Amino acid sequence: MAVQSSLSNSPSFSSLILNTLFNPLLTGPLLLYVLRNPSVLEKLPWPTTRYYKFPYDLPFPFPSTIRVGATPPLKILKFLFAWGLISSMNRFLSRLALNYGHLKKQGAPWEFQVEGKETILITGGCSGFGKEMVKLFGEHTKARIVVLDVQPLPDDLKGVRRLSYHKVDLTSPASIHETIAKVLETSTPTVLINNAGIAEQHSILGTSDDFLEKIFRVNILSHFTLLRLLLPKMMAQKKGHIVSIASMASYTGCPGLGDYCATKHAVLGMHETLLAELATRYKEQGGHCIQASIVHPMWAKTPLVGSWESQLIKSKTPLLGPEDVARPVVRHVLDGRSGSVFVPEKMRYATIGKGLPDWVGIKSRLDLAVSTDMSEERVVEKESVRKVEDSWVKT
Repeated sequence: MAVQSSLSNSPSFSSLILNTLFNPLLTGPLLLYVLRNPSVLEKLPWPTTRYYKFPYDLPFPFPSTIRVGATPPLKILKFLFAWGLISSMNRFLSRLALNYGHLKKQGAPWEFQVEGKETILITGGCSGFGKEMVKLFGEHTKARIVVLDVQPLPDDLKGVRRLSYHKVDLTSPASIHETIAKVLETSTPTVLINNAGIAEQHSILGTSDDFLEKIFRVNILSHFTLLRLLLPKMMAQKKGHIVSIASMASYTGCPGLGDYCATKHAVLGMHETLLAELATRYKEQGGHCIQASIVHPMWAKTPLVGSWESQLIKSKTPLLGPEDVARPVVRHVLDGRSGSVFVPEKMRYATIGKGLPDWVGIKSRLDLAVSTDMSEERVVEKESVRKVEDSWVKT
Protein backbone atom coordinates (compact mmCIF):
# COMPACT_ATOMS: atom_id res chain seq x y z
CA MET A 1 0.00 0.00 0.00
CA ALA A 2 2.86 2.36 0.80
CA VAL A 3 4.38 1.69 -2.63
CA GLN A 4 1.14 2.47 -4.41
CA SER A 5 0.65 5.64 -2.41
CA SER A 6 4.12 6.93 -3.21
CA LEU A 7 3.51 6.34 -6.92
CA SER A 8 0.15 8.09 -6.92
CA ASN A 9 -0.16 11.70 -7.93
CA SER A 10 -1.95 13.98 -5.49
CA PRO A 11 -5.54 14.35 -6.69
CA SER A 12 -6.67 17.84 -7.60
CA PHE A 13 -9.39 19.59 -5.61
CA SER A 14 -11.81 19.31 -8.54
CA SER A 15 -11.23 15.55 -8.88
CA LEU A 16 -11.82 15.09 -5.14
CA ILE A 17 -15.13 16.94 -5.44
CA LEU A 18 -16.21 14.90 -8.47
CA ASN A 19 -15.19 11.59 -6.88
CA THR A 20 -17.23 12.50 -3.82
CA LEU A 21 -20.31 13.73 -5.67
CA PHE A 22 -20.43 10.67 -7.95
CA ASN A 23 -19.61 8.09 -5.29
CA PRO A 24 -22.72 5.84 -5.03
CA LEU A 25 -21.55 4.64 -1.61
CA LEU A 26 -22.14 8.19 -0.38
CA THR A 27 -25.04 9.36 -2.53
CA GLY A 28 -26.93 6.05 -2.17
CA PRO A 29 -27.44 6.13 1.61
CA LEU A 30 -28.12 9.88 1.45
CA LEU A 31 -30.81 9.36 -1.19
CA LEU A 32 -32.39 6.56 0.84
CA TYR A 33 -32.48 8.77 3.93
CA VAL A 34 -34.06 11.66 2.01
CA LEU A 35 -36.72 9.40 0.49
CA ARG A 36 -37.64 8.15 3.97
CA ASN A 37 -37.51 11.64 5.45
CA PRO A 38 -38.81 14.03 2.74
CA SER A 39 -39.33 16.79 5.28
CA VAL A 40 -35.53 17.28 5.36
CA LEU A 41 -35.62 18.89 1.92
CA GLU A 42 -38.41 21.24 2.90
CA LYS A 43 -36.04 22.95 5.33
CA LEU A 44 -33.53 23.78 2.59
CA PRO A 45 -33.52 27.44 1.45
CA TRP A 46 -34.17 26.60 -2.23
CA PRO A 47 -35.09 29.34 -4.75
CA THR A 48 -38.57 29.10 -6.18
CA THR A 49 -39.12 28.47 -9.85
CA ARG A 50 -40.33 31.44 -11.89
CA TYR A 51 -41.79 31.63 -15.39
CA TYR A 52 -41.30 34.65 -17.64
CA LYS A 53 -43.42 35.27 -20.71
CA PHE A 54 -41.74 36.44 -23.91
CA PRO A 55 -42.88 39.88 -25.15
CA TYR A 56 -43.88 38.21 -28.42
CA ASP A 57 -45.30 34.84 -29.43
CA LEU A 58 -43.04 32.29 -31.07
CA PRO A 59 -44.35 29.98 -33.79
CA PHE A 60 -45.43 26.45 -32.85
CA PRO A 61 -43.93 24.31 -31.33
CA PHE A 62 -41.66 26.77 -29.49
CA PRO A 63 -42.76 27.77 -25.94
CA SER A 64 -43.91 31.29 -25.18
CA THR A 65 -42.42 31.30 -21.67
CA ILE A 66 -39.02 30.62 -20.16
CA ARG A 67 -38.48 28.73 -16.91
CA VAL A 68 -35.90 30.10 -14.46
CA GLY A 69 -35.10 28.14 -11.33
CA ALA A 70 -32.71 25.70 -9.71
CA THR A 71 -33.13 21.97 -10.23
CA PRO A 72 -34.84 20.42 -7.17
CA PRO A 73 -32.33 18.86 -4.75
CA LEU A 74 -34.01 15.45 -4.86
CA LYS A 75 -33.69 15.35 -8.63
CA ILE A 76 -30.00 16.33 -8.39
CA LEU A 77 -29.36 13.63 -5.80
CA LYS A 78 -31.05 10.97 -7.95
CA PHE A 79 -28.90 12.01 -10.92
CA LEU A 80 -25.65 11.89 -8.92
CA PHE A 81 -26.48 8.43 -7.58
CA ALA A 82 -27.57 7.04 -10.97
CA TRP A 83 -24.55 8.37 -12.84
CA GLY A 84 -22.15 7.22 -10.10
CA LEU A 85 -23.71 3.75 -10.08
CA ILE A 86 -23.49 3.46 -13.87
CA SER A 87 -19.85 4.59 -13.86
CA SER A 88 -18.92 2.15 -11.10
CA MET A 89 -20.63 -0.74 -12.88
CA ASN A 90 -18.89 0.20 -16.11
CA ARG A 91 -15.47 0.11 -14.43
CA PHE A 92 -16.27 -3.23 -12.75
CA LEU A 93 -17.47 -4.88 -15.96
CA SER A 94 -14.47 -3.55 -17.89
CA ARG A 95 -12.06 -4.98 -15.32
CA LEU A 96 -13.93 -8.29 -15.41
CA ALA A 97 -13.76 -8.45 -19.20
CA LEU A 98 -10.06 -7.50 -19.28
CA ASN A 99 -9.28 -10.29 -16.83
CA TYR A 100 -11.12 -12.97 -18.81
CA GLY A 101 -14.21 -12.92 -16.58
CA HIS A 102 -12.31 -13.73 -13.38
CA LEU A 103 -12.70 -11.71 -10.17
CA LYS A 104 -9.28 -12.83 -8.94
CA LYS A 105 -5.97 -13.10 -10.74
CA GLN A 106 -5.43 -16.57 -12.13
CA GLY A 107 -2.16 -18.46 -11.73
CA ALA A 108 0.79 -17.49 -9.54
CA PRO A 109 0.55 -14.27 -7.46
CA TRP A 110 2.74 -11.24 -8.07
CA GLU A 111 5.65 -10.85 -5.63
CA PHE A 112 7.31 -7.56 -6.52
CA GLN A 113 8.59 -7.06 -2.98
CA VAL A 114 10.42 -10.39 -2.83
CA GLU A 115 14.07 -10.13 -3.83
CA GLY A 116 14.55 -11.25 -7.44
CA LYS A 117 11.20 -13.02 -7.61
CA GLU A 118 9.95 -11.02 -10.62
CA THR A 119 11.91 -10.03 -13.72
CA ILE A 120 10.87 -6.89 -15.61
CA LEU A 121 12.21 -6.56 -19.16
CA ILE A 122 12.05 -3.10 -20.74
CA THR A 123 13.03 -2.32 -24.31
CA GLY A 124 14.38 1.16 -24.95
CA GLY A 125 15.19 1.55 -21.27
CA CYS A 126 18.12 3.92 -21.70
CA SER A 127 16.14 7.10 -22.41
CA GLY A 128 12.69 8.69 -22.33
CA PHE A 129 9.80 6.77 -20.77
CA GLY A 130 11.85 3.59 -20.43
CA LYS A 131 14.61 5.24 -18.44
CA GLU A 132 12.12 6.69 -15.95
CA MET A 133 10.39 3.30 -15.62
CA VAL A 134 13.71 1.64 -14.84
CA LYS A 135 14.35 4.14 -12.04
CA LEU A 136 10.85 3.74 -10.57
CA PHE A 137 10.89 -0.06 -10.71
CA GLY A 138 14.32 -0.01 -9.10
CA GLU A 139 13.05 2.27 -6.33
CA HIS A 140 9.68 0.65 -5.65
CA THR A 141 10.30 -3.07 -6.23
CA LYS A 142 12.84 -5.77 -5.50
CA ALA A 143 12.45 -7.24 -8.97
CA ARG A 144 15.24 -7.89 -11.43
CA ILE A 145 15.28 -5.29 -14.20
CA VAL A 146 16.50 -6.16 -17.68
CA VAL A 147 17.14 -3.31 -20.12
CA LEU A 148 17.37 -3.96 -23.86
CA ASP A 149 18.62 -1.04 -25.92
CA VAL A 150 20.93 -0.17 -28.80
CA GLN A 151 22.17 2.81 -26.80
CA PRO A 152 24.74 2.33 -24.01
CA LEU A 153 23.46 2.25 -20.44
CA PRO A 154 23.53 5.85 -19.10
CA ASP A 155 25.56 6.58 -16.00
CA ASP A 156 22.53 7.46 -13.87
CA LEU A 157 21.13 3.92 -14.34
CA LYS A 158 24.34 2.10 -13.44
CA GLY A 159 23.54 2.39 -9.74
CA VAL A 160 20.10 0.74 -10.05
CA ARG A 161 20.12 -2.49 -8.08
CA ARG A 162 19.41 -5.85 -9.75
CA LEU A 163 19.72 -4.25 -13.21
CA SER A 164 21.26 -6.00 -16.20
CA TYR A 165 21.81 -4.42 -19.60
CA HIS A 166 21.93 -6.07 -23.02
CA LYS A 167 22.72 -4.27 -26.25
CA VAL A 168 20.26 -5.31 -28.95
CA ASP A 169 19.34 -4.24 -32.45
CA LEU A 170 15.54 -4.37 -32.53
CA THR A 171 15.54 -4.12 -36.33
CA SER A 172 17.22 -7.54 -36.42
CA PRO A 173 15.22 -10.66 -35.42
CA ALA A 174 18.52 -12.55 -35.11
CA SER A 175 19.81 -9.98 -32.60
CA ILE A 176 16.60 -10.26 -30.58
CA HIS A 177 16.76 -14.07 -30.53
CA GLU A 178 20.40 -14.02 -29.44
CA THR A 179 19.77 -11.47 -26.69
CA ILE A 180 16.70 -13.22 -25.27
CA ALA A 181 18.66 -16.49 -25.16
CA LYS A 182 21.21 -14.73 -22.92
CA VAL A 183 18.46 -13.26 -20.72
CA LEU A 184 16.83 -16.66 -20.24
CA GLU A 185 20.10 -18.11 -18.98
CA THR A 186 19.61 -16.24 -15.69
CA SER A 187 15.84 -15.64 -15.37
CA THR A 188 12.52 -15.73 -17.19
CA PRO A 189 10.86 -12.31 -17.55
CA THR A 190 7.47 -12.06 -15.89
CA VAL A 191 6.81 -8.52 -17.18
CA LEU A 192 7.59 -7.46 -20.74
CA ILE A 193 7.32 -3.74 -21.51
CA ASN A 194 7.61 -3.11 -25.25
CA ASN A 195 8.62 0.52 -24.94
CA ALA A 196 11.25 1.13 -27.64
CA GLY A 197 10.13 3.25 -30.57
CA ILE A 198 11.41 5.68 -33.15
CA ALA A 199 9.82 8.55 -35.07
CA GLU A 200 10.82 11.14 -37.64
CA GLN A 201 8.72 14.08 -38.84
CA HIS A 202 8.16 13.79 -42.58
CA SER A 203 5.29 13.47 -45.02
CA ILE A 204 4.23 10.20 -46.63
CA LEU A 205 5.91 11.24 -49.88
CA GLY A 206 9.01 12.21 -47.94
CA THR A 207 9.41 8.81 -46.23
CA SER A 208 12.36 6.76 -47.42
CA ASP A 209 12.16 2.99 -47.88
CA ASP A 210 14.99 2.48 -45.39
CA PHE A 211 13.31 4.47 -42.62
CA LEU A 212 9.91 2.92 -43.34
CA GLU A 213 11.31 -0.56 -42.82
CA LYS A 214 13.23 0.57 -39.75
CA ILE A 215 10.27 2.17 -37.98
CA PHE A 216 8.04 -0.86 -38.56
CA ARG A 217 10.73 -3.24 -37.32
CA VAL A 218 11.33 -1.25 -34.13
CA ASN A 219 7.80 -0.04 -33.35
CA ILE A 220 5.78 -3.19 -34.06
CA LEU A 221 7.63 -6.17 -35.59
CA SER A 222 9.96 -6.43 -32.58
CA HIS A 223 6.84 -6.75 -30.39
CA PHE A 224 5.79 -9.87 -32.28
CA THR A 225 9.28 -11.40 -32.04
CA LEU A 226 9.52 -10.78 -28.29
CA LEU A 227 6.01 -12.14 -27.73
CA ARG A 228 6.79 -15.35 -29.60
CA LEU A 229 9.93 -15.84 -27.52
CA LEU A 230 8.60 -14.93 -24.05
CA LEU A 231 4.83 -15.51 -23.96
CA PRO A 232 5.10 -19.35 -23.97
CA LYS A 233 7.54 -19.11 -21.04
CA MET A 234 5.15 -16.84 -19.15
CA MET A 235 2.17 -19.15 -19.71
CA ALA A 236 4.23 -22.15 -18.57
CA GLN A 237 4.99 -20.43 -15.25
CA LYS A 238 1.35 -19.21 -14.93
CA LYS A 239 2.37 -15.57 -14.63
CA GLY A 240 3.09 -12.73 -17.01
CA HIS A 241 2.22 -9.17 -17.98
CA ILE A 242 2.64 -7.80 -21.51
CA VAL A 243 2.71 -3.99 -21.63
CA SER A 244 2.63 -2.30 -25.04
CA ILE A 245 3.55 1.38 -25.21
CA ALA A 246 1.35 2.79 -27.96
CA SER A 247 0.15 6.38 -28.33
CA MET A 248 -2.92 8.51 -28.80
CA ALA A 249 -1.74 8.28 -32.42
CA SER A 250 -3.24 4.77 -32.29
CA TYR A 251 -6.64 6.42 -32.73
CA THR A 252 -5.99 9.01 -35.41
CA GLY A 253 -3.77 10.03 -38.29
CA CYS A 254 -1.39 12.94 -37.94
CA PRO A 255 0.06 14.84 -40.91
CA GLY A 256 3.83 14.46 -40.93
CA LEU A 257 3.73 11.24 -38.92
CA GLY A 258 2.01 8.79 -41.24
CA ASP A 259 4.48 5.94 -40.68
CA TYR A 260 4.51 6.46 -36.90
CA CYS A 261 0.69 6.52 -36.70
CA ALA A 262 0.51 3.37 -38.80
CA THR A 263 2.82 1.51 -36.40
CA LYS A 264 0.84 2.65 -33.36
CA HIS A 265 -2.45 1.58 -34.97
CA ALA A 266 -0.74 -1.78 -35.48
CA VAL A 267 0.29 -1.95 -31.81
CA LEU A 268 -3.33 -1.40 -30.77
CA GLY A 269 -4.54 -4.09 -33.18
CA MET A 270 -1.92 -6.52 -31.90
CA HIS A 271 -2.88 -5.81 -28.26
CA GLU A 272 -6.60 -6.34 -28.85
CA THR A 273 -5.89 -9.58 -30.71
CA LEU A 274 -3.54 -10.75 -27.96
CA LEU A 275 -6.23 -10.32 -25.30
CA ALA A 276 -8.74 -12.23 -27.44
CA GLU A 277 -6.30 -15.08 -28.11
CA LEU A 278 -5.28 -15.35 -24.46
CA ALA A 279 -8.95 -15.60 -23.54
CA THR A 280 -9.81 -18.24 -26.15
CA ARG A 281 -6.95 -19.92 -28.05
CA TYR A 282 -4.56 -20.23 -25.10
CA LYS A 283 -6.98 -20.72 -22.22
CA GLU A 284 -5.83 -24.28 -21.50
CA GLN A 285 -2.15 -23.36 -21.83
CA GLY A 286 -2.35 -20.68 -19.13
CA GLY A 287 -3.57 -17.74 -21.18
CA HIS A 288 -5.87 -16.55 -18.39
CA CYS A 289 -2.83 -16.17 -16.13
CA ILE A 290 -1.38 -13.46 -18.39
CA GLN A 291 -2.19 -9.77 -18.06
CA ALA A 292 -2.01 -7.56 -21.17
CA SER A 293 -2.05 -3.77 -21.05
CA ILE A 294 -1.62 -0.92 -23.49
CA VAL A 295 -0.48 2.65 -22.85
CA HIS A 296 -1.62 5.70 -24.83
CA PRO A 297 0.34 8.87 -23.96
CA MET A 298 -0.12 12.26 -25.59
CA TRP A 299 2.82 14.41 -26.75
CA ALA A 300 5.73 14.10 -24.33
CA LYS A 301 9.04 15.93 -24.08
CA THR A 302 11.35 13.06 -25.01
CA PRO A 303 13.93 12.47 -27.77
CA LEU A 304 11.12 10.81 -29.77
CA VAL A 305 9.58 14.19 -30.69
CA GLY A 306 12.94 15.84 -31.26
CA SER A 307 12.36 16.51 -34.97
CA TRP A 308 9.18 18.51 -34.33
CA GLU A 309 9.44 19.59 -30.69
CA SER A 310 10.03 23.23 -31.63
CA GLN A 311 6.79 23.31 -33.58
CA LEU A 312 4.88 21.72 -30.69
CA ILE A 313 6.15 24.48 -28.42
CA LYS A 314 5.42 27.15 -31.01
CA SER A 315 1.83 25.91 -31.42
CA LYS A 316 1.45 25.88 -27.59
CA THR A 317 0.71 22.17 -27.56
CA PRO A 318 0.90 20.78 -23.98
CA LEU A 319 3.90 18.51 -23.46
CA LEU A 320 4.16 15.79 -20.82
CA GLY A 321 7.40 14.92 -19.09
CA PRO A 322 8.81 11.36 -19.30
CA GLU A 323 8.02 10.82 -15.62
CA ASP A 324 4.37 11.81 -16.24
CA VAL A 325 4.03 8.72 -18.43
CA ALA A 326 6.36 6.36 -16.56
CA ARG A 327 4.68 6.80 -13.17
CA PRO A 328 1.14 5.61 -14.14
CA VAL A 329 2.65 2.72 -16.14
CA VAL A 330 4.69 1.49 -13.17
CA ARG A 331 1.69 1.94 -10.87
CA HIS A 332 -0.47 -0.08 -13.28
CA VAL A 333 2.05 -2.91 -13.51
CA LEU A 334 2.29 -3.12 -9.72
CA ASP A 335 -1.52 -3.24 -9.53
CA GLY A 336 -1.18 -6.51 -11.46
CA ARG A 337 -4.16 -6.38 -13.82
CA SER A 338 -4.87 -5.88 -17.50
CA GLY A 339 -6.09 -2.52 -18.73
CA SER A 340 -5.61 0.56 -20.85
CA VAL A 341 -3.59 3.48 -19.50
CA PHE A 342 -4.24 6.93 -20.98
CA VAL A 343 -1.90 9.81 -20.16
CA PRO A 344 -3.38 12.18 -19.22
CA GLU A 345 -6.37 10.15 -18.03
CA LYS A 346 -8.90 12.52 -19.63
CA MET A 347 -7.65 11.45 -23.08
CA ARG A 348 -9.59 8.22 -22.56
CA TYR A 349 -12.66 10.06 -23.82
CA ALA A 350 -10.88 11.24 -26.97
CA THR A 351 -11.16 7.70 -28.32
CA ILE A 352 -14.85 8.40 -28.88
CA GLY A 353 -13.68 10.42 -31.88
CA LYS A 354 -13.27 7.15 -33.82
CA GLY A 355 -17.03 6.82 -33.93
CA LEU A 356 -17.81 10.41 -34.88
CA PRO A 357 -18.80 11.46 -38.42
CA ASP A 358 -16.04 11.82 -40.98
CA TRP A 359 -16.30 15.61 -41.10
CA VAL A 360 -15.46 15.78 -37.39
CA GLY A 361 -12.56 13.33 -37.60
CA ILE A 362 -11.04 15.02 -40.64
CA LYS A 363 -11.27 18.42 -38.93
CA SER A 364 -9.39 17.09 -35.87
CA ARG A 365 -6.62 15.65 -38.04
CA LEU A 366 -6.28 18.95 -39.88
CA ASP A 367 -5.91 20.67 -36.51
CA LEU A 368 -3.13 18.22 -35.57
CA ALA A 369 -1.21 19.29 -38.65
CA VAL A 370 -0.36 22.56 -36.92
CA SER A 371 1.60 20.68 -34.23
CA THR A 372 3.91 18.95 -36.71
CA ASP A 373 4.08 21.37 -39.63
CA MET A 374 7.77 22.15 -40.01
CA SER A 375 7.12 24.24 -43.11
CA GLU A 376 10.65 25.57 -43.23
CA GLU A 377 11.95 21.99 -43.32
CA ARG A 378 9.16 20.44 -45.42
CA VAL A 379 10.35 17.54 -47.56
CA VAL A 380 7.37 16.87 -49.83
CA GLU A 381 8.73 18.91 -52.72
CA LYS A 382 12.39 17.99 -52.25
CA GLU A 383 13.90 15.79 -54.97
CA SER A 384 15.63 13.55 -52.43
CA VAL A 385 14.59 12.70 -48.90
CA ARG A 386 16.68 13.59 -45.88
CA LYS A 387 19.09 10.87 -44.89
CA VAL A 388 17.97 9.07 -41.72
CA GLU A 389 20.44 9.23 -38.85
CA ASP A 390 22.02 5.94 -37.84
CA SER A 391 21.37 6.45 -34.15
CA TRP A 392 17.89 5.62 -32.87
CA VAL A 393 15.59 8.16 -31.34
CA LYS A 394 13.87 6.37 -28.50
CA THR A 395 10.70 6.95 -26.54
